[in-house]
Amino acid sequence: MNRQRLFSFLSVSAGLVMLLTLPLSAIAQIEEGKLWRDAVITELDVDFGAGFHARWRFHRCDCGDLQVMVEQVAPDDMLTGELLMVDGKVLLSKGFEQQGEDIEPLIQAPSLMLQLAYSMLNRSQPNGPSAVSGKQAWNETEKKTDFHLDTGLATGVFGAPWGVKGSGWEAEPGHIRFEFVFHFTNSAPGERKQKGSITFSGEVDFNQEAFPYSDSADLEGWRVQWISKNELKAKPAESGLTLKTLRQKTKEQGDG
Repeated sequence: MNRQRLFSFLSVSAGLVMLLTLPLSAIAQIEEGKLWRDAVITELDVDFGAGFHARWRFHRCDCGDLQVMVEQVAPDDMLTGELLMVDGKVLLSKGFEQQGEDIEPLIQAPSLMLQLAYSMLNRSQPNGPSAVSGKQAWNETEKKTDFHLDTGLATGVFGAPWGVKGSGWEAEPGHIRFEFVFHFTNSAPGERKQKGSITFSGEVDFNQEAFPYSDSADLEGWRVQWISKNELKAKPAESGLTLKTLRQKTKEQGDG
């Protein structure tokens, strides 16, 4: 190898070494302007107290679909399975052996708690996830205005005063972990006000990751219920139904 080729080889090698040894944060930083709800994957561990506990993993697709892995524990019951919301119009489920014909209730609690988590993260750090690096302590309180949730599938309200106390930190590039307690006031007309709380921990991941299901995915074994058509009973997926075909049907409904 002559000196010129040797110099070129060493230059390229040095460049590769520099690229490979760059801090990962230089490659996978969260873009400024990203919102908490822009996370590709969100993992929630939620403790409601009194033996009620849930773990949910949400995977958001750029196409608008949402996959939810569900594990919900009650003192005398356990509910596990997988949900797939297509274009916000069709709900599919797999598992949930105890669930009846109507599967829409399965998405209500996860969607409400996801909205609540994003709202509290935004309240704690309104500048968004890109503003979180080292560990941050959070403590915010609202004394007058009740907190309202509305996912389009379910609604909820938490009485004032309410607040959030906890912390968040960047666990690795593009991943932010958090833990906080959401405290609120329970009040019903004619009854004494009582304090309540829900404990959250989890992670939001903003790095791109392929959606678990491709267009050609066969939906055999899933139950299908059209939320946009106000269906009250899920039906077994038709033979040969693919995710691409189902997505096309939702577009046709929208165009119609």
